[in-house]
Amino acid sequence: MSFNIEEISNTEKLAKVVIEKSLVKANHDSVVKLFQKDADIKGFRKGKVPLNVVESLYSKQINEELKSRLINISVRDLSTEKKFNIVRTSNLEVQELNKESDFEFKINIEIIPEFKLKEYKKIKVKKEVFKLDKKDFNSAKENVLNNFAKTEEVSKRKKVKKGDYVEISFSGFLNDKEIEKLKRDNAIVQIGNDSLIPDIEKEILKLEKGEESNFNVEYPKDFPIEEAASKIINCKLKIIKILKKVVPKIDNDFLQKIGIASEEDLDKRINDDLNASLEQKSISSLRKNLFDKLIDDNDFDFPQSFVGDEKIRLEQDYKNKMNQQGIKVEDLDEKTQSVIADSAFRNVKIALIFAEISKLEKIFVENNEVEDYLKAFAVSQNTPPEKVIKYYKENNLLEDVRVKLTDEKVINFLIENADVKEVKADSKEKKEKKEKKEKK
Repeated sequence: MSFNIEEISNTEKLAKVVIEKSLVKANHDSVVKLFQKDADIKGFRKGKVPLNVVESLYSKQINEELKSRLINISVRDLSTEKKFNIVRTSNLEVQELNKESDFEFKINIEIIPEFKLKEYKKIKVKKEVFKLDKKDFNSAKENVLNNFAKTEEVSKRKKVKKGDYVEISFSGFLNDKEIEKLKRDNAIVQIGNDSLIPDIEKEILKLEKGEESNFNVEYPKDFPIEEAASKIINCKLKIIKILKKVVPKIDNDFLQKIGIASEEDLDKRINDDLNASLEQKSISSLRKNLFDKLIDDNDFDFPQSFVGDEKIRLEQDYKNKMNQQGIKVEDLDEKTQSVIADSAFRNVKIALIFAEISKLEKIFVENNEVEDYLKAFAVSQNTPPEKVIKYYKENNLLEDVRVKLTDEKVINFLIENADVKEVKADSKEKKEKKEKKEKK
């Protein structure tokens, strides 16, 4: 077997392969014998059909199996002989296969070239430390109360104004046909929080309690209900009630209702939750800065098809998330495409760096660790563990879990060995000024 390699790029080669006829013949005979074992032909015992009969009856299938076997053997031997880390093959060009002749073919191979990592055990990296301020605490406490707020009808006023909650009945028609998905009976909406289409909100502010209105509205092109998007809809609306939000006071009844002994305990719980959230934010900043450092320090080539595949995956994830929010996305805008392309590049590069560190430091994940992870996941989803494990096995997802857990081990290893410097995080205002300056 001989290989002639032409350089296309540092990550792609064209391999011209010649397999001598003796190897072709040996593999051909082996394939015919495999078909003989399963051959079930009237007049012969199963497995005892003469080889020439088997070859005659199954010539096409034998030829395809032989071709596939020779190509696979060649790619494997090529990888070993040239020390190529082959990740993908394409553009196969095959000459006619004859068991009595040499077999020749061309194939493009994508490889991950060997690369040497820069020092990664004592990386100098910053960890932003976020301090809880009174404003954030008060806002969180206010949110707790708002979660238990109720609405009461406003009886002394008939005119709607901004800040009101309004109970309405609403329906929309296109060409005199009602759009069922737009219909709302006794819906409660807030005026002035940008949740409504501006023209609908303007109409509500013209009305009084009990009044009805019939008007036309041009719906935006990104409106989640497809039947109405970009169309002029005839709207019918009635104001049923004007409501106001009543926020509870922190008294014994309220504290008892939420299962907390005192206001001091409530403050402590809010404080602990916020600090835990800020610590998680600090860890996220440390991980991001660590990833940035590894990506910037290590310059190496890798197959661009990896980036293309990751880009497709991220685009689909983005569209799925938008669909879950009721927003149908067909084409992505330039800004979103740019963000996804950058993320795809970074994801692939950091994954290859992690894989190399895992190999160098012998960081592995055992089968029982994968199983334990899936069991814990099953418990969190209130699903039988055996059902989750079976699903992951049947869909070939166990290796994805193993890679994810291995990456986490690598990240923990890097953080444990890093030279971490804690720095005070910038305030929101300071960050906004920085971002504006960078854009300019």
